[in-house]
Amino acid sequence: MELGRASRVPRWVVALGVVVVVLALFVGGGWYWYQTKVDPPGGPGESVSIEIPQGATTSRVGDILDQEGVITSSTLFGFYVGGKDLTAVQAGIYEFRENSSFDDAIEVLNAGPDQPLGADTTSVGVPEGLRLEEMLADLAGDVDRFSVEGLEGALADGSVTSGLQPDGNDSFEGLLFPATYEIDDETTEAELLSMMAAEMEGRASTIGLADAAGRISGQYGLDLDTYDLLVVASLVHEEAGSPEEAPKIAAVIYNRLAEGTPLGIDATSRYLAELEGTEVDFESDSPYNTRRQAGLPPTPIASPGEYALAAAANPADGPWTYYVLTDPGVHTFTDSYQEFLAAKDECIAKDLGCG
Repeated sequence: MELGRASRVPRWVVALGVVVVVLALFVGGGWYWYQTKVDPPGGPGESVSIEIPQGATTSRVGDILDQEGVITSSTLFGFYVGGKDLTAVQAGIYEFRENSSFDDAIEVLNAGPDQPLGADTTSVGVPEGLRLEEMLADLAGDVDRFSVEGLEGALADGSVTSGLQPDGNDSFEGLLFPATYEIDDETTEAELLSMMAAEMEGRASTIGLADAAGRISGQYGLDLDTYDLLVVASLVHEEAGSPEEAPKIAAVIYNRLAEGTPLGIDATSRYLAELEGTEVDFESDSPYNTRRQAGLPPTPIASPGEYALAAAANPADGPWTYYVLTDPGVHTFTDSYQEFLAAKDECIAKDLGCG
């Protein structure tokens, strides 16, 4: 009896097995790395006293805890607390443990400081999407000792600085992060505005706007910097019907910039009209008239929040060059001019503001 040759396993089966093993190792390794950041091995270390200053936002608190060795990553901590029940952080001295888990650090923060600072503090809330002029008026209305003139003076005399402000550009439009800040009776106008400028710098760093500017420039064949992405974020905030739509709005903006096509975002012309106290002029030669002028407007047109900043840094992957409101808060996206016209007709028929 002649013995047959042993059957061989097909190469594609072997290759598939290798891929499965590699993917399993990759996913498992990534999850293990994440877990070591959220709950580092070795357990809590030495006790450490840390002062959380007045007005510190979640991003700033994460930076402080990271610098002091309490947590392993301020960036991951910022994302992690978004899904947790973290109350407003009070100023004061806290007792943490080095090498703590994120949950342990949150528990300490929620318990409040061992030594409170500035017990007579006031929460000042700054909504997203305001123009600088509106923001200063709101702050002056919320804090009796503040005035629009005093706030404008602090921005003009060099008391407030921002690393995001380009050379030769003295506008603070879009450079003050909208959030809730804790101030006391001693907080000056310049100090509050400096907190807001520092917070915007911190958010831009956490989201990675500088790296994103280089990546997006390469992807779309553009020459963008961090400030340009702040401008884009402000446009996204004004245009997006929801945070979920924001990355698509950003993609349309970059696609049109790459084509050299005017953005056609009417909010830029409305911004200029509100700034100058004039009627909206869509025939203007102003660089803010993006119906006629290609490229980005010279400055942001509002104060973008975190989702708009994230969308500007991480646009959706798609060819769209048009978007039209076809339901309240919902846009239709397309790269077809004919589909754009059809969507615009739908917008007009539903009286959603298309003209």
